[in-house]
Amino acid sequence: MKIKYFLVLLALVLVVSACNTSQFQKLDLNDSYYQLNFGKNVPLKLKQQATSIFTKNQQSTSIQNNSIEINNYLSKKYNVYAGNALRALETEISISIDIKVEKNDKFINKTIVSTKRFSSIELNPLAEKEMLKFVEEQLINDLIDKLIIEVNLIDL
Repeated sequence: MKIKYFLVLLALVLVVSACNTSQFQKLDLNDSYYQLNFGKNVPLKLKQQATSIFTKNQQSTSIQNNSIEINNYLSKKYNVYAGNALRALETEISISIDIKVEKNDKFINKTIVSTKRFSSIELNPLAEKEMLKFVEEQLINDLIDKLIIEVNLIDL
């Protein structure tokens, strides 16, 4: 009985000591200004959302170089065929961007990819086009969320 108690206590101590129990620090994007540069093929919706998030505090007199470059926007559509149907059963859309984030003399160069698969068995072709637009908007929102995470991670 003492051995089981000791092993359980030892496992509990190892789990607790392995976890980083420091206080969470929320990084605020409002305290610094980012200069945004976009490539030629970046869509307007992505530009507008990134600009509204990262250039909130334009009156900042920060002497630091904080810049974000978004390039090489690429959207791919892949149809998945199966069974007797002549039409695609599912459609997979993948959107990727290349980013370069510079903040406080630290750099991140990454390719961010977001993928979504949805059912494309629609009798109405217009409904399928609208679903495609809706999914692309969701993917752009997902790219923006991932970009915010990458900008916040550069401070850690």
